Amino acid sequence: MLLSLSWRNIWRNKTRSMVVVAAIAIGLWSGVSTMALLNGWIKGRMNDSINNEISHIQIHHPDFLLNEEVDKVFAADSVQNILDKTSNVTGYSQRIKLYAMAQSDRASAGLLVLGVKPDDERKISGIPQTIITGNFLEGNHRVPSIVIGKKAAEQLKLVNFVLNEKSISSLAVLDESIPKHLEPLNGKRYRNRATLIRDLKKNLPHKTFEKWADRIADSLATFRLRGPVVLTFQTTDGELQSAMFRVRGIYKTSNTAFDSRMAFVDYNVLSGNAKIPNGYVHEIAIKCTNNEVAKSVSEELSSTLKNLKVQNWEEISPEIALYAAFGDFMGLIYVVIFLFALAFGIINTMMMSVLERFREFGMLMAIGMKKLQIFKMIMAETVLLTLTGGVVGLALSFIFIKILSHTGVDLSMWAEGLEALGYASIIYPELTVTNYILVTILVIVTGILSSIWPARRALKLNPMEALRIE
Repeated sequence: MLLSLSWRNIWRNKTRSMVVVAAIAIGLWSGVSTMALLNGWIKGRMNDSINNEISHIQIHHPDFLLNEEVDKVFAADSVQNILDKTSNVTGYSQRIKLYAMAQSDRASAGLLVLGVKPDDERKISGIPQTIITGNFLEGNHRVPSIVIGKKAAEQLKLVNFVLNEKSISSLAVLDESIPKHLEPLNGKRYRNRATLIRDLKKNLPHKTFEKWADRIADSLATFRLRGPVVLTFQTTDGELQSAMFRVRGIYKTSNTAFDSRMAFVDYNVLSGNAKIPNGYVHEIAIKCTNNEVAKSVSEELSSTLKNLKVQNWEEISPEIALYAAFGDFMGLIYVVIFLFALAFGIINTMMMSVLERFREFGMLMAIGMKKLQIFKMIMAETVLLTLTGGVVGLALSFIFIKILSHTGVDLSMWAEGLEALGYASIIYPELTVTNYILVTILVIVTGILSSIWPARRALKLNPMEALRIE
């Protein structure tokens, strides 16, 4: 009965109640959407890191992690037999890991070279799916293949930026005015991205340049596939060895730093040149069914492989786990801030309602309603009003997040800066059931706390004095 009476009381002044409900709904929609964007942003970084960079679990020789010395290898066969029998392991890849100096015919750069077996690497890594031109170590060639990142290709000057009638006219899909502004650059060829960006800045209007410069540079890039690269690295006996490769694949991830330093070659080619015995590796990277399962699989392997160092993704890259926890925390902080601001509006509305109904409360107390019942009624009204706005806000945010989780939020204008930090320029918002439950609890708590002051004001009423109020 009390809840029914409280619900009817809310809608006695429909305009005021609707304003409060709308304010709560919009505020909650903003807070929850911000939380979803943060979650999607950070979880996207975490997934990219696991899929493209570190995998779920890595196994090394215990001494290899100290200085990553070339001779710190272990036999992969015994580990492979154990992994084949371990549940929740979806794939693994045996790797040789060497630091090398890469020299093209135009420039040089330092690279971390992974010798991999292509078929095994495809099972655990997303790199083969990020190839933007060429292929991932396919086919047998007299000169062995190397796959490098887009940024590394630019550092080695294996990319040209060509402006001709065809390439300039194709930029009209970005903005119809771009071809006209770039006409003076027709026929030019650039070997350096920075030089191209400088000339684009001179020829494009400021707003067009800020919005499209990076996309234009990417569209004009042509990579020198089959360009020669000489790698110089240390062998197991301490000597320097040089080997020639041809670039047959260029990949691009959301992490520019990773793209600038990681290269992939065939395991057999690298092991032969580095004088590493066949079947011996520096690292075995493992993929599991999901992130949480990886932790238990890591513990199981650690107890079995006591002479090797087994690390899960949280141990390999603790900052990734910290980002995930930080994202959830910051999302809740945003929601709490929005609800805290809304609480003042709720308190003000309910205080006005209480002050307008002093005579009504006096009559209710005069006919036998206890002060505690009035206190409960006002609390129920406040909580119901808050929950109504909360339900509308959560429904709006659910629809909004559902749409954006498919379309994504495009931040391509800031792609270069974001990718330099390792974040993708397209964010797919994400919110879990646990997040919705926590937000619902916060809404209820906000309603209860907001009701205390107005309800206490009603408790101080004297029935006889309240009945005299006109």
